Amino acid sequence: VATHCTEADVSEQHIGMSAKMGMDTVGFLMMAHMVSAEKILEQAKLMESYGANCIYCTDSAGYMLPDEVTEKLGLLRAELKPETEIGFHGHHNMAMGIANSLAAIEAGASRIDGSVAGLGAGAGNTPLEVFVAVLDRMGVETGVDLYKISDVAEDLVVPLMDQPIRIDRDALTLGYAGVYSSFLLFAKRAEAKYGVQARDILAELGRRGTVGGQEDMIEDLALTMAKEKGLI
Repeated sequence: VATHCTEADVSEQHIGMSAKMGMDTVGFLMMAHMVSAEKILEQAKLMESYGANCIYCTDSAGYMLPDEVTEKLGLLRAELKPETEIGFHGHHNMAMGIANSLAAIEAGASRIDGSVAGLGAGAGNTPLEVFVAVLDRMGVETGVDLYKISDVAEDLVVPLMDQPIRIDRDALTLGYAGVYSSFLLFAKRAEAKYGVQARDILAELGRRGTVGGQEDMIEDLALTMAKEKGLI
């Protein structure tokens, strides 16, 4: 059950119902880089009180660095109930998906999100086959066959992609400016329509502190910027 990192209160009904049904109930605090560790803890405790058995600190923008991951997840692990699991969801916009996931594990996380071939918004999520290789090098038993998951990535997932998932200048701007990763395609479409560079749009969205769910602002902003630049 996902909410913005300051809006855990809207999840009470959904988490409560899920827990009542005996489901694996996860509270997902998105855009966690935007607030302090103490605020994340406050919101996590709300989700825990509603019945969540796991709380995720979610780097939706791929903005966080390992020290921030350590601070935020370490505080969650220290202050939440021992039986409440904590998890981390990363994006690879600053190429920190693997490093941040390792920091999360060291801070006490027992659940780490990843996707094969990094399939996901922006520059993708933590690439699972790479993460498996790193864990194997560290002597961590994952139960995953590295060759087989690499074959799945290369032979099955990559051909499904509409475009390569990589850290291009626009995806990098997402991470650098702290912008919700799903905004990338919207910004690219606005660039094609109005002639304003996607990275300029994304940087301005970062300055304005936009959050997930405000996709409608992207076209309005691009139109305004195009007029200011004399493009239309």
